[in-house]
Amino acid sequence: MALCALAASCAGHQEIRGQEVSGLDRKLSTFAFIEDGDLVYFVVGTKAAQYRDTAPYVPIEIAVANRGLKQLTLTRESFVLVDDRGNRYPCASPRELLEGYEYLDFDLNLLELEPILNTKFAAMTQYPSKFSPSRQAVRNRPSLVRDLVSLPKFGYLLDVVYFPMPGTGLKGHTFELFLQAPELPDPIFVRFDLPPPK
Repeated sequence: MALCALAASCAGHQEIRGQEVSGLDRKLSTFAFIEDGDLVYFVVGTKAAQYRDTAPYVPIEIAVANRGLKQLTLTRESFVLVDDRGNRYPCASPRELLEGYEYLDFDLNLLELEPILNTKFAAMTQYPSKFSPSRQAVRNRPSLVRDLVSLPKFGYLLDVVYFPMPGTGLKGHTFELFLQAPELPDPIFVRFDLPPPK
């Protein structure tokens, strides 16, 4: 389990049963990791990233659920990827992705968090979120890119964000995805890995 700067967000790890992996946050599936606590659930999905180890950008699926705050305000700048050498990577902008990344629509077919979290978030309300663009309209997904999503208590979002390819590469490395927001006194993070190629 990752050590967390926001102590309240680290409580309650027994609610979702999953595999514990040494030094990493708990796994919900082969490709999904969770930091679950009293204030916020933060889930990271890496299934799409498994196929992009030679691409200029890395897709990371995210789910954020507001459990204990009156409001949680999120933007692309709320998310920062840190590699195992300490290098920090901000989210890619919509323009960067449209001009330099060809897999935007393909990645949407590789997302997996929605069915995994349907039961966990059943009593919550999903809010539209689309921090990254797509080239084609996709059924059941917002069409317009959003720069800001505000989640009231018991609201959640599912989305995919992109980061520049880390200097370390992907496979066989450990990463941390940080979540920060004005309403959080300290960032929350999920520690995850992408297994080495077989």
